[in-house]
Amino acid sequence: MNDTITPRLRADVELKPFDEFEGDERFIVAVDDRHLVVSSGVAIVLDECRVHTTLHAVTRRVSARLGFPVSPDMVGEVLSSHVLSDCFHAPEQRAQVQCPIRFRQRIVPAHVLAALLVPLRWLFTRPAAAAVITTLVLIELLVAQHAHAAAAPPLSGAQIVCSVALTMLGVVVHELGHLTACSRFGARHGGIGLGVYWCMPVLYAEVSGAWMLPRLQRAVVDAGGVYFQCAYLIGLGAAYLASGATPFVEAMAWTHFLMLHTLNPVLKYDGYWLLTDLGGLSNLHEQIRASARQAWQAIRHVTRERWPSLKQLALMSAFGAMATAYFTYTLALLGSNIGHGASEIARRWALRDTTPFGNWHVAGESALLALLLVMALSLACLLARSLHRIGKDPQA
Repeated sequence: MNDTITPRLRADVELKPFDEFEGDERFIVAVDDRHLVVSSGVAIVLDECRVHTTLHAVTRRVSARLGFPVSPDMVGEVLSSHVLSDCFHAPEQRAQVQCPIRFRQRIVPAHVLAALLVPLRWLFTRPAAAAVITTLVLIELLVAQHAHAAAAPPLSGAQIVCSVALTMLGVVVHELGHLTACSRFGARHGGIGLGVYWCMPVLYAEVSGAWMLPRLQRAVVDAGGVYFQCAYLIGLGAAYLASGATPFVEAMAWTHFLMLHTLNPVLKYDGYWLLTDLGGLSNLHEQIRASARQAWQAIRHVTRERWPSLKQLALMSAFGAMATAYFTYTLALLGSNIGHGASEIARRWALRDTTPFGNWHVAGESALLALLLVMALSLACLLARSLHRIGKDPQA
C-alpha cells in the first residue's frame, strides 16, 4: 500500500486560496472550465502530487505541512475521489464536465473581443461608475416624465421588430460587461457563446477565470453585466428623448425586465453569484434554506433552535428582497400582458378581422399568449417549490 505510485497532477491545474468572508481556510482548484472549492488539506495533497511519487512519501509531506499526522488511507481517498479525477494525468478516467448551460456553442471568440474590451476597462473605475449611475437616474426620470405625458399608440410590426433587436443588443452588451470586468482585473476569460439553460436559450460569457480573483473583484465581475446594461439604458433613453421613437422606450422596459431577471437569486444567474461572493459562501441556496428553516423553527418554538446570526439574517433578507422584487414584477408584467393579449384576441375574433394577414396576426398573438401562460405557471411552480424546500424538514 505504501509503495503505491500516486497519480501526477496536471501542470495546468491551479491552486489558489479562496477569498471568503469567514470560515475555515479553503482553496480553489481550477481545472479546465471547472472550479472546485476544497479544504486546505485536500489542496496540500494535490500540491504534493506535482510529480510522480509514492503514497507513503505524499502522506509524510502532507502530515508535515498540516502539523498533524494523516494516514495513507486518508490521502488515498482524496486521490481516488471521482470529483478530482480531472486534475490528474488519467484521460481514460476523466468524468464528463457538468455545466448548467447545455448545448454550448461559442459564437464570438476571445481574440475577436480583445481589442474592444481594453478601451472599455475605464468604466470599472469609481469616477466612471459614479458618472454612469448619476446619469442613468437623470435619464430615467426624464424618460418617465416624457413617456407619461405622451400616450404612445400600439406598436406596429416594424416597431416590434426594432424593439426586439434593441433589446437583444442590450443582452450582448451585458455579456461584454462581464468580460470587460475580467479584463480589468487580469482574469483569464473566453468569448461569448449561445446555449440552453433549463429550457431557455441564453447568451453566456466565458468568465471561469474570475474564480481565481479575490472575493470583491469576483462580485464586480458578477455585477458587470447589469452595470453595462445601465450604460446601455443611458443610450436608449437619450435616443428616445431626442427622437420620441417608441421602440427605444419599449426596449428600455424590456431591458429593465432582463436586468431584474438576471439579478434573480433563485436561479443561478448573476444575482445568485453576486450574493454568493459578497457573502463569502460556496452554496448560497443551501445556506438560505438552512437560515430560513432555523428562523422559522425559532419563531414556532418547535425546537430550541437559536435565531440565525446577524450576517445570516442580512443575507437571507437580501435574498428575499431580490427574489420578491423579481417574482412580483415578473408576475405583474406577465399578468398585464396576458390580460392585454386575451382582450386583443377576443376583440379581433369579435370583429372577424379580414385585413391582410389578420388571421395570422391572431394566431401569432394566441401563440404568444400560450407562451406567457406557460411562463407564469412555471414561475408560480418554481416559487412554490422554493418555499416548500425552505420549510421542509431535512430529517424528514
